[in-house]
Formats: sequence, C-alpha cells, structure tokens
Amino acid sequence: MTRSFLILCLILLFQTQFLTAEEDPKLEPITITVQKGENLSLISKKYLEDSNRWSELLKYNKIPNPNLIKPGMNLVIPVFLRKPVMGVASFVIGKVEWNGAGGTGPWTPMKLGQELHAKDQIKTSEKGKVDIQIREVGLIRVFHDSLFEVKGKETPNSAVSVALLKGSLDAKVNKSAQKQGDYKLTIVNPSATAGVRGTEFRVELDSKLNSTTSCFEGVVDVNAQGKTVTVTEGMATFVEKGKAPVEPYLIPEAPKLKAE
Repeated sequence: MTRSFLILCLILLFQTQFLTAEEDPKLEPITITVQKGENLSLISKKYLEDSNRWSELLKYNKIPNPNLIKPGMNLVIPVFLRKPVMGVASFVIGKVEWNGAGGTGPWTPMKLGQELHAKDQIKTSEKGKVDIQIREVGLIRVFHDSLFEVKGKETPNSAVSVALLKGSLDAKVNKSAQKQGDYKLTIVNPSATAGVRGTEFRVELDSKLNSTTSCFEGVVDVNAQGKTVTVTEGMATFVEKGKAPVEPYLIPEAPKLKAE
C-alpha cells in the first residue's frame, strides 16, 4: 500500500467524519425560564427524555426542593437529560403557539429556531403559519387554524411520524432510495394515514375531520380502514372519517413548496 494511497484514505475518512457531524449535530445544554402554570412535572415532560429523571434535573441545578421552582426562575437542562431533537422551526409568522407537554401544559409563543421534540404540539391562529425542518426528512409547512403534533420515531430506524389534528399542511420530503413500504415520514390524521418516501404533497382536514391528500410530485400511500391507495403526481384522494379512501382523481396543478 503506497504512502499516497494512505494519505488519500485519511483525507476521505476525515471528510466523512466531518459531514456526519454536520448532518447530526450534537445536543448542547439549554437554559429555560419557568413559565406561569409550570411545575417540575410539566417541565420534565417538556424537556427530559425520561420525565422520571426529574430528581437528576434538580440535583444538576442545585435545587434541594421541587417546591422552590417558581415562574421566572432559570433552569439548565443538561445534554444527558435532554429529549432528542426531531426538528426546528425555520419560519414563523402570525400567532403560533407551542406546547412541549403533549397539550397538557401552558401554550407559549413559538420562536424562530425553536427545537421540536417527540410529543410537542403546535397550533396556529387564523393568520399564523410555521415551517418546520424535520431532521433527515424535509420541510413541513403548517398553515393557519391548524393543530399539529410531532409524534417522533418508534425505533431509531423507523419513519418519523407526525399528526395533523386540525387544519392543513404542505410537506416536501427529501427523495431517497428506500424501497416501497419503507417510509421516511408518516402523517396521521383523524381519518387516514399517509406514508411518504420522497415527494411534495398536501393534507387538508375539513370541519368533520375528513381528509384530502393531494400529491404534487412523487408518490403518497394513503391508508384508512384497511385499504391503501397510491396517489401519484397530479392526483388526490378523499377519505371520509370512518371510511376507506376513494380512488385517486385529478387535481389542478399546484405551486412548488419553497422555504420562506
């Protein structure tokens, strides 16, 4: 093995390690301010990967008694206790609120760059809109008057799952070489589930929580009541809650989704 070949291998190894680090940034400690209505239980649900490790959070912050936690107090959440980051808010306009305790805690204004974790919820007002960059998946745009949840992953290798509970969203999922059935993203709503490998599409809920899934590029598999239909580019399907999806039908051409 020549010296030049060894040098080339070392360079390639260094570049691979650098790219991996860029694609999978390490968590850092964060400092949070206790909000009105929050207690140790809610804070643990919001920020800790295992909410039962609240005693370690107290010890790390040198707080001898949980009753000493009051609104306005700053707490440091160390890396070893933090939830994995699923995504980041890359654009926020209008009134958009976040709930990190699965809807059980107080709603707080969502900020640009805010991290999102499994079970976090977002709701938008009639003029609110937010773009979410989901790590290793792509972009999700949640439109006005919507309720959205990041459900997370069942296993490290499974698809990222999110839920649309009200309103509408657009999504642009990065293309991949995954085989059929191996989804990068699943979107659950009250009437159906959409499985996606790499595409641009829209999910809309009406007042009765019936859903329309429109595909602008690529392929989306929509499942409800044991039936799956494959929706291709320029097509859509409608699902009445409690019923199977209708056969895909043509839709008007839609604009491409671009980051704000």
